[in-house]
Amino acid sequence: MKIRWKPLLGVALVAGVSAWLAVDHRARGRAAELLGELAGRPAHAGEDRPDKAWTEAPPSRPEETARGILTLTDEQVKGIDLKTVPVKAQTEPVILRLPGVTDYDPATLTIVRPQFDSRVDRVLVDLGTVVKQGDPLLEIFSTELAEAKSNYELARSQWIRDKRVLDYKTPLAQNETLPRKELIEIENDEAKSRLQMKLAKDKLLVYGLTEKEVEDAQKEDGVQKARMTMRSRADGIVVKRSVVQGNYYDSKDELMQVAPLDHLWVRGSVSELDADKVEIGQKIRVIFPYSDKFIEDHVEYIDKAIDPETRSARFRASITNPEKRFKAGMFVKVRLEIPPKPDQTVIPRGSMVSVDRLDFVFIRKEAPPGKARFERRHILVASESSDWVVVPPPSRDHLGLKPGEEVVTNGSLILEQLYEDRLTTEGETPRERPIDDETFGKPEKPVVISAQPSVARSR
Repeated sequence: MKIRWKPLLGVALVAGVSAWLAVDHRARGRAAELLGELAGRPAHAGEDRPDKAWTEAPPSRPEETARGILTLTDEQVKGIDLKTVPVKAQTEPVILRLPGVTDYDPATLTIVRPQFDSRVDRVLVDLGTVVKQGDPLLEIFSTELAEAKSNYELARSQWIRDKRVLDYKTPLAQNETLPRKELIEIENDEAKSRLQMKLAKDKLLVYGLTEKEVEDAQKEDGVQKARMTMRSRADGIVVKRSVVQGNYYDSKDELMQVAPLDHLWVRGSVSELDADKVEIGQKIRVIFPYSDKFIEDHVEYIDKAIDPETRSARFRASITNPEKRFKAGMFVKVRLEIPPKPDQTVIPRGSMVSVDRLDFVFIRKEAPPGKARFERRHILVASESSDWVVVPPPSRDHLGLKPGEEVVTNGSLILEQLYEDRLTTEGETPRERPIDDETFGKPEKPVVISAQPSVARSR
């Protein structure tokens, strides 16, 4: 007996696709068209559609469809395996996981420069050396330094002489042996020489000499007066060293930089989509790689402009470094907490359907026995992740959601396809659905519902 394979294969394929429909709800819309084509019937042939039990809603009034209302029977709800969950008020903060990098605080950097033209005879520290305040960094040689020391020695000598004269003639003036006018002139000379000595000493202190080195300057001879040891003015680590032994430098040249280790900056980047959510004072957690350590602090600064290349905004925080184990330039993970806002709600990610760049959900409404009614509602998105969506409070742009409302999770894509099929079947034209006047006092910008079929997806 000759077996006709083609009809048998067609029947088997139709049966296999029908079984697949019972499992994969998201593919039913497209599969219905395929089944119709296999059976030799149009995809939208009304009663002849093979998947009618799941993909075709019962008749409803055109005005309901225009208002975004879709009515199903209990059998269809069961066949779709439709599930709902209640809308919840946002109580937990939104967590943004962002990249960051550590850096030294430029406000606390110590830049080492010579105060005069000099030659570097010896470099006492290397890049990465940890130093304390007062530790020696460089040994330099300068004729300007020698001249400054000589001027101080000369001024000090003059003051000593004037002081001795004043001490000798003061008793004479008290005994009226010396005219009072002459004593006043001697006092003026002593005060003048004392001021000159102080100015010469201050200059040496500005150059970086210690009090002891200034006092010892009068004991130095020849080239000893031209030598000096430059010392660190702060605790930290040598993060930059450009000085070369034997070279000559002036006061404009940078020899090295010393950065503190007690704290660091953390610079983070946030995309322009979330940049408006970051505010000064928000809590962050800095997680260091290859370590179980993390440090918590707060946002201190946010850039006022978006980087045109990365399309992101930079923000900054300061973190303590008590053990001084963390270094600048380390890549870190920044966990930024966005506090919950009043009247914001949270729904599962699978509840939202995106159509033509607009986001919708289906809300279960009251319905007669044996039927289920769903409202297709436009929403805005405040934040989203792979698991949840945060919906902002109602505004003139959308109705928002209320805690306790039942939102469709499993089956939302099928409802969207049913809704669009119903619009096409009824031949509806695009309609405008204003937001409730009783809520806001006057109509808002209408939401246009397109009558043309479109591809719905879960964004």
